[in-house]
Amino acid sequence: MDIQLFQTFLAVAKLGNMTQAASRLNFTQPAVTGQIRALEQHFGVLLFERVGKKLFITAAGRELISYAEKLMSAYAEAEQALSLHPSQINLGISAAMINHLMLPFLKKFQQQSPQCSVSLELCANASEVEEGILENRFDLGFIQNENTAPALTGFKLSEEELVWVIHPKLLEEHQHSSRLADYPLLSYRAGGLFYQLYEKTLGQKGIKATIEYSESEAMKNAILQGLGCGAMPLLLVRELLEAGTLLEFANVPRSTFSIWTAFHKNKKQSRAVASLLSLLQDGAKTSLS
Repeated sequence: MDIQLFQTFLAVAKLGNMTQAASRLNFTQPAVTGQIRALEQHFGVLLFERVGKKLFITAAGRELISYAEKLMSAYAEAEQALSLHPSQINLGISAAMINHLMLPFLKKFQQQSPQCSVSLELCANASEVEEGILENRFDLGFIQNENTAPALTGFKLSEEELVWVIHPKLLEEHQHSSRLADYPLLSYRAGGLFYQLYEKTLGQKGIKATIEYSESEAMKNAILQGLGCGAMPLLLVRELLEAGTLLEFANVPRSTFSIWTAFHKNKKQSRAVASLLSLLQDGAKTSLS
Protein backbone atom coordinates (compact mmCIF):
# COMPACT_ATOMS: atom_id res chain seq x y z
CA MET A 1 0.00 0.00 0.00
CA ASP A 2 1.22 3.49 -0.87
CA ILE A 3 2.61 5.26 2.20
CA GLN A 4 1.10 8.48 0.85
CA LEU A 5 -2.38 7.21 1.78
CA PHE A 6 -1.46 7.27 5.47
CA GLN A 7 0.08 10.72 5.19
CA THR A 8 -3.14 11.99 3.62
CA PHE A 9 -5.24 10.26 6.30
CA LEU A 10 -3.25 11.91 9.11
CA ALA A 11 -3.60 15.34 7.48
CA VAL A 12 -7.39 14.95 7.19
CA ALA A 13 -7.61 13.62 10.77
CA LYS A 14 -5.64 16.56 12.13
CA LEU A 15 -7.38 19.30 10.13
CA GLY A 16 -10.85 17.76 10.09
CA ASN A 17 -11.34 19.05 6.57
CA MET A 18 -10.51 17.41 3.24
CA THR A 19 -10.22 20.69 1.35
CA GLN A 20 -7.69 22.07 3.83
CA ALA A 21 -5.78 18.76 3.79
CA ALA A 22 -5.67 18.88 -0.02
CA SER A 23 -4.27 22.42 0.07
CA ARG A 24 -1.56 21.46 2.59
CA LEU A 25 -0.55 18.35 0.61
CA ASN A 26 -0.77 20.13 -2.76
CA PHE A 27 -3.44 17.72 -4.01
CA THR A 28 -6.89 18.33 -5.43
CA GLN A 29 -9.83 17.74 -3.09
CA PRO A 30 -11.10 14.78 -5.22
CA ALA A 31 -7.63 13.20 -5.01
CA VAL A 32 -7.71 13.36 -1.20
CA THR A 33 -11.25 11.95 -1.15
CA GLY A 34 -10.10 9.11 -3.41
CA GLN A 35 -7.15 8.27 -1.15
CA ILE A 36 -9.33 8.15 1.95
CA ARG A 37 -11.83 5.96 0.09
CA ALA A 38 -8.97 3.61 -0.93
CA LEU A 39 -8.00 3.18 2.74
CA GLU A 40 -11.61 2.56 3.76
CA GLN A 41 -12.07 -0.04 1.04
CA HIS A 42 -8.84 -1.78 2.00
CA PHE A 43 -9.70 -2.06 5.72
CA GLY A 44 -13.45 -2.44 5.20
CA VAL A 45 -14.38 0.33 7.66
CA LEU A 46 -15.46 3.96 7.57
CA LEU A 47 -12.72 6.31 8.73
CA PHE A 48 -14.72 9.55 8.48
CA GLU A 49 -18.40 10.45 8.49
CA ARG A 50 -19.80 13.60 6.88
CA VAL A 51 -22.76 15.28 8.59
CA GLY A 52 -23.86 18.24 6.55
CA LYS A 53 -20.69 20.22 5.83
CA LYS A 54 -18.85 18.83 8.85
CA LEU A 55 -16.43 15.89 8.86
CA PHE A 56 -16.21 13.58 11.87
CA ILE A 57 -13.59 10.90 12.45
CA THR A 58 -14.97 7.47 13.41
CA ALA A 59 -13.76 5.15 16.18
CA ALA A 60 -11.92 3.08 13.54
CA GLY A 61 -10.32 6.28 12.24
CA ARG A 62 -9.13 7.26 15.72
CA GLU A 63 -7.61 3.79 16.18
CA LEU A 64 -5.82 4.01 12.83
CA ILE A 65 -4.10 7.29 13.82
CA SER A 66 -1.53 5.64 16.11
CA TYR A 67 -0.71 2.97 13.52
CA ALA A 68 -0.43 5.55 10.76
CA GLU A 69 1.92 7.67 12.88
CA LYS A 70 4.12 4.63 13.58
CA LEU A 71 4.21 3.80 9.88
CA MET A 72 5.18 7.35 8.93
CA SER A 73 7.85 7.44 11.63
CA ALA A 74 9.33 4.11 10.49
CA TYR A 75 9.24 5.31 6.88
CA ALA A 76 11.11 8.51 7.77
CA GLU A 77 13.73 6.51 9.70
CA ALA A 78 14.21 4.12 6.76
CA GLU A 79 14.52 7.02 4.33
CA GLN A 80 17.10 8.70 6.58
CA ALA A 81 19.14 5.52 7.01
CA LEU A 82 19.16 4.66 3.32
CA SER A 83 20.03 8.21 2.29
CA LEU A 84 23.25 7.86 4.33
CA HIS A 85 23.96 4.35 3.05
CA PRO A 86 27.03 4.44 0.76
CA SER A 87 26.34 3.29 -2.78
CA GLN A 88 28.91 1.52 -4.93
CA ILE A 89 29.41 0.88 -8.63
CA ASN A 90 31.42 -2.12 -9.77
CA LEU A 91 33.20 -1.82 -13.10
CA GLY A 92 35.09 -4.42 -15.10
CA ILE A 93 37.67 -3.50 -17.77
CA SER A 94 39.37 -5.77 -20.27
CA ALA A 95 42.63 -3.79 -20.56
CA ALA A 96 44.63 -1.46 -18.33
CA MET A 97 44.63 1.27 -20.96
CA ILE A 98 40.84 1.63 -20.56
CA ASN A 99 41.50 2.99 -17.07
CA HIS A 100 43.15 6.05 -18.68
CA LEU A 101 40.12 6.55 -20.90
CA MET A 102 37.84 6.37 -17.87
CA LEU A 103 39.71 8.91 -15.71
CA PRO A 104 37.92 12.10 -16.88
CA PHE A 105 34.51 10.41 -16.63
CA LEU A 106 35.21 9.10 -13.13
CA LYS A 107 36.48 12.50 -12.00
CA LYS A 108 33.29 14.20 -13.19
CA PHE A 109 31.14 11.44 -11.67
CA GLN A 110 32.96 11.85 -8.35
CA GLN A 111 32.08 15.54 -8.35
CA GLN A 112 28.42 14.78 -9.05
CA SER A 113 28.08 11.79 -6.68
CA PRO A 114 30.69 12.16 -3.91
CA GLN A 115 28.92 9.59 -1.68
CA CYS A 116 29.23 6.82 -4.27
CA SER A 117 32.37 4.69 -4.38
CA VAL A 118 33.63 3.03 -7.55
CA SER A 119 35.38 -0.33 -7.70
CA LEU A 120 37.31 -1.02 -10.90
CA GLU A 121 38.61 -4.53 -11.67
CA LEU A 122 41.08 -5.39 -14.43
CA CYS A 123 40.10 -8.64 -16.18
CA ALA A 124 42.11 -10.92 -18.43
CA ASN A 125 39.94 -10.35 -21.49
CA ALA A 126 36.56 -9.16 -22.77
CA SER A 127 34.93 -12.55 -22.16
CA GLU A 128 35.76 -12.29 -18.45
CA VAL A 129 34.19 -8.83 -18.32
CA GLU A 130 31.03 -10.08 -20.03
CA GLU A 131 30.85 -13.06 -17.66
CA GLY A 132 31.17 -10.70 -14.70
CA ILE A 133 28.20 -8.64 -15.93
CA LEU A 134 26.09 -11.77 -16.44
CA GLU A 135 26.96 -12.96 -12.90
CA ASN A 136 26.11 -9.47 -11.50
CA ARG A 137 29.67 -8.87 -10.27
CA PHE A 138 29.94 -5.82 -12.53
CA ASP A 139 27.34 -3.12 -13.11
CA LEU A 140 29.15 -1.94 -16.23
CA GLY A 141 31.92 -3.39 -18.35
CA PHE A 142 34.40 -1.79 -20.74
CA ILE A 143 35.88 -3.85 -23.53
CA GLN A 144 37.83 -3.51 -26.75
CA ASN A 145 35.30 -3.99 -29.55
CA GLU A 146 31.58 -4.73 -29.31
CA ASN A 147 30.29 -7.35 -26.86
CA THR A 148 29.07 -10.71 -28.14
CA ALA A 149 26.81 -11.93 -25.30
CA PRO A 150 23.11 -11.86 -26.37
CA ALA A 151 21.94 -10.79 -22.88
CA LEU A 152 24.13 -7.67 -22.94
CA THR A 153 23.80 -4.32 -24.65
CA GLY A 154 25.92 -1.18 -24.74
CA PHE A 155 27.37 1.54 -26.93
CA LYS A 156 30.65 2.61 -28.46
CA LEU A 157 32.53 4.89 -26.09
CA SER A 158 35.47 5.91 -28.30
CA GLU A 159 37.63 5.13 -31.30
CA GLU A 160 41.31 4.66 -30.45
CA GLU A 161 44.53 4.21 -32.43
CA LEU A 162 47.47 1.85 -32.02
CA VAL A 163 50.77 3.57 -32.94
CA TRP A 164 54.22 2.05 -33.40
CA VAL A 165 56.79 3.74 -31.14
CA ILE A 166 60.44 3.45 -30.19
CA HIS A 167 62.90 5.11 -27.82
CA PRO A 168 65.18 7.65 -29.59
CA LYS A 169 68.33 5.94 -28.28
CA LEU A 170 67.31 2.59 -29.74
CA LEU A 171 66.52 4.31 -33.03
CA GLU A 172 69.98 5.88 -33.00
CA GLU A 173 71.66 2.54 -32.23
CA HIS A 174 70.15 1.15 -35.44
CA GLN A 175 71.16 4.13 -37.63
CA HIS A 176 67.56 5.43 -37.73
CA SER A 177 66.39 2.54 -39.87
CA SER A 178 62.75 2.83 -40.94
CA ARG A 179 62.32 -0.97 -41.10
CA LEU A 180 60.57 -2.54 -38.10
CA ALA A 181 62.38 -5.80 -38.82
CA ASP A 182 65.70 -4.16 -37.91
CA TYR A 183 64.65 -3.67 -34.28
CA PRO A 184 63.85 -6.00 -31.37
CA LEU A 185 60.08 -6.50 -31.48
CA LEU A 186 57.94 -6.27 -28.37
CA SER A 187 54.59 -7.98 -28.86
CA TYR A 188 51.38 -8.87 -27.06
CA ARG A 189 50.41 -12.41 -26.19
CA ALA A 190 48.49 -14.29 -28.85
CA GLY A 191 44.70 -14.26 -28.67
CA GLY A 192 44.08 -10.64 -27.69
CA LEU A 193 42.88 -7.76 -29.82
CA PHE A 194 46.28 -6.04 -29.98
CA TYR A 195 47.91 -9.25 -31.19
CA GLN A 196 45.28 -9.43 -33.94
CA LEU A 197 46.17 -5.88 -34.93
CA TYR A 198 49.84 -6.90 -35.01
CA GLU A 199 48.91 -9.71 -37.41
CA LYS A 200 47.04 -7.23 -39.58
CA THR A 201 50.05 -4.90 -39.74
CA LEU A 202 52.92 -7.38 -39.93
CA GLY A 203 51.31 -10.49 -41.27
CA GLN A 204 51.17 -13.64 -39.14
CA LYS A 205 54.67 -14.72 -40.10
CA GLY A 206 56.11 -11.30 -39.31
CA ILE A 207 55.48 -11.55 -35.55
CA LYS A 208 58.78 -12.80 -34.15
CA ALA A 209 58.86 -11.08 -30.79
CA THR A 210 61.82 -10.93 -28.44
CA ILE A 211 59.45 -10.29 -25.48
CA GLU A 212 55.68 -10.73 -25.17
CA TYR A 213 53.46 -8.77 -22.78
CA SER A 214 49.92 -9.31 -21.54
CA GLU A 215 49.04 -5.62 -21.26
CA SER A 216 50.04 -2.24 -22.61
CA GLU A 217 51.41 -0.59 -19.44
CA ALA A 218 54.17 -3.21 -19.20
CA MET A 219 54.85 -2.76 -22.90
CA LYS A 220 55.17 1.01 -22.47
CA ASN A 221 57.70 0.63 -19.67
CA ALA A 222 59.75 -1.78 -21.77
CA ILE A 223 59.78 0.63 -24.72
CA LEU A 224 60.84 3.47 -22.42
CA GLN A 225 63.75 1.30 -21.24
CA GLY A 226 64.83 0.78 -24.85
CA LEU A 227 64.13 -2.95 -24.94
CA GLY A 228 62.50 -2.77 -28.35
CA CYS A 229 59.81 -1.20 -30.48
CA GLY A 230 56.12 -1.96 -30.25
CA ALA A 231 52.60 -0.68 -30.81
CA MET A 232 50.86 1.30 -28.08
CA PRO A 233 47.40 2.85 -27.68
CA LEU A 234 47.88 6.50 -28.62
CA LEU A 235 46.14 7.74 -25.48
CA LEU A 236 48.92 6.14 -23.38
CA VAL A 237 51.84 7.67 -25.28
CA ARG A 238 50.47 10.93 -26.72
CA GLU A 239 52.28 13.11 -24.16
CA LEU A 240 55.49 11.09 -24.55
CA LEU A 241 55.36 11.59 -28.33
CA GLU A 242 54.68 15.31 -27.98
CA ALA A 243 57.65 15.63 -25.60
CA GLY A 244 59.94 13.62 -27.88
CA THR A 245 60.51 10.99 -25.18
CA LEU A 246 59.28 8.39 -27.68
CA LEU A 247 59.17 8.55 -31.47
CA GLU A 248 56.58 7.14 -33.85
CA PHE A 249 57.31 5.05 -36.93
CA ALA A 250 55.57 7.37 -39.37
CA ASN A 251 55.83 4.87 -42.23
CA VAL A 252 53.88 2.17 -40.35
CA PRO A 253 50.10 2.65 -40.59
CA ARG A 254 48.14 3.16 -37.39
CA SER A 255 45.56 0.53 -36.49
CA THR A 256 42.19 1.52 -35.06
CA PHE A 257 40.04 -0.19 -32.45
CA SER A 258 36.93 0.67 -30.46
CA ILE A 259 36.20 0.84 -26.75
CA TRP A 260 32.67 -0.21 -25.83
CA THR A 261 30.69 -0.08 -22.63
CA ALA A 262 28.46 -3.08 -21.86
CA PHE A 263 25.67 -3.78 -19.37
CA HIS A 264 22.84 -6.26 -18.85
CA LYS A 265 19.71 -5.67 -20.91
CA ASN A 266 17.33 -6.71 -18.14
CA LYS A 267 18.97 -5.24 -15.05
CA LYS A 268 17.35 -2.21 -13.46
CA GLN A 269 20.23 0.16 -12.87
CA SER A 270 20.67 2.23 -9.72
CA ARG A 271 20.55 6.02 -9.86
CA ALA A 272 24.35 6.12 -9.53
CA VAL A 273 24.87 3.75 -12.47
CA ALA A 274 22.32 5.65 -14.55
CA SER A 275 24.16 8.89 -13.77
CA LEU A 276 27.52 7.43 -14.83
CA LEU A 277 25.97 5.99 -18.01
CA SER A 278 24.60 9.44 -18.84
CA LEU A 279 28.09 10.95 -18.51
CA LEU A 280 29.56 8.21 -20.70
CA GLN A 281 26.89 8.63 -23.39
CA ASP A 282 27.46 12.40 -23.48
CA GLY A 283 31.21 11.80 -23.77
CA ALA A 284 30.71 9.26 -26.55
CA LYS A 285 28.59 11.71 -28.56
CA THR A 286 31.36 14.30 -28.26
CA SER A 287 34.27 12.02 -29.11
CA LEU A 288 32.57 10.22 -32.00
CA SER A 289 30.92 13.24 -33.60
